[in-house]
Amino acid sequence: MSGLEQTLTIQSIQQALASAGVEIYRTDDQELQIAERIRLHIMDSGVRVVVRDQLAVQFTARTQRSDAPSAHSDELFRRVREEIGEQAGSRGYLESHAEVVEVKDPVDDARVLDVWHEVTYRKSLQAVDDAVTEVRWALDLEKYVRP
Repeated sequence: MSGLEQTLTIQSIQQALASAGVEIYRTDDQELQIAERIRLHIMDSGVRVVVRDQLAVQFTARTQRSDAPSAHSDELFRRVREEIGEQAGSRGYLESHAEVVEVKDPVDDARVLDVWHEVTYRKSLQAVDDAVTEVRWALDLEKYVRP
């Protein structure tokens, strides 16, 4: 980490986010998973504040095979990139990675309930205040794309 980032800790970032009214879903040594409220329930939003080599905010956007059963994976990824990638890119986010995720039945691991096509976007930051701003933006972004 550079000199500025060395003073940043997960705890200091968590405190800044909490002071700004942002709820944390889960914390580990290098990452804060941001929560969102769905009615009374608190859930993982797919937004992360990461402190590894540098401070960054990342989020994952997706589409589902069940919405377009005959669509090819390339088409589903393209839809996410068109809908979300352009908005994210205009704010300085870069595509970090893309993956196909099988959503399995919690009772029967052999049964696939759906297949998600996820694209993760990441933006490097210089300050905790920037992280608060970007987390708020990412939370407001509709991250589910219909094909």
